[in-house]
Amino acid sequence: MVFVSTPDQIVTAVRRAVIHLSTQGSRFARAHGVNLTDIRALVVLLDLQRAGEATTPGALGSGLGLASASTTQVIDRLEQRGLVLRERDTYDRRRVSLQVTGQAIESGVASFEPLLQSVRDLATRRSAADQRVILSFLDDLAALNPNDE
Repeated sequence: MVFVSTPDQIVTAVRRAVIHLSTQGSRFARAHGVNLTDIRALVVLLDLQRAGEATTPGALGSGLGLASASTTQVIDRLEQRGLVLRERDTYDRRRVSLQVTGQAIESGVASFEPLLQSVRDLATRRSAADQRVILSFLDDLAALNPNDE
């Protein structure tokens, strides 16, 4: 009998979750004629909005880890598909903010809300202390950058 350590079980569980979430993302991408980077861009923009931060092309590029030219290509694709709008700042016309359209939000809710609600339901079955541990672990996981090691 082979003993599998708890860290290995966690790695396996994370890998299964990532594959499951990627499958959901791939379905959304196919349905909307975009790629996974475009979906990541929509998520970055929504996260920036939720945090009350600027949704500029520079902030998007930073969030995606892309150069300016690549970020512009992503924005162009999303704008062409009606998923993002470029809006000029009312005070500084040189500044552009990016807004996720209602269409994109509605499509995202239709595609991902059942999964997100299931995650919420799982979380509510855990104690507050367990929720804090899970959140801390997931935050640490999201912050990992294997290229830094």
